[in-house]
Amino acid sequence: MAWQHAFGDVTPGAALAFNTNGIGMGILGVPIAQDTALIEAGLGMQIAPDATLSLSYQGQLANDIQDNGIRGNLDWRF
Repeated sequence: MAWQHAFGDVTPGAALAFNTNGIGMGILGVPIAQDTALIEAGLGMQIAPDATLSLSYQGQLANDIQDNGIRGNLDWRF
């Protein structure tokens, strides 16, 4: 488990211009959360002498946003 805190402006942005004519533009990205809990947990087990099965969870939890992921692996050695 971890805690992520963003300082300053949480909306990424860039001011760009074309090289040939100098026309400028502004680009804004998706804002990131000010405070986020980061969670990761997993387990694995040997299901045969040459095979291992594992399952893990990874999540980012904030007030307005959630990002969740589950991953499964089957490792077979031969």
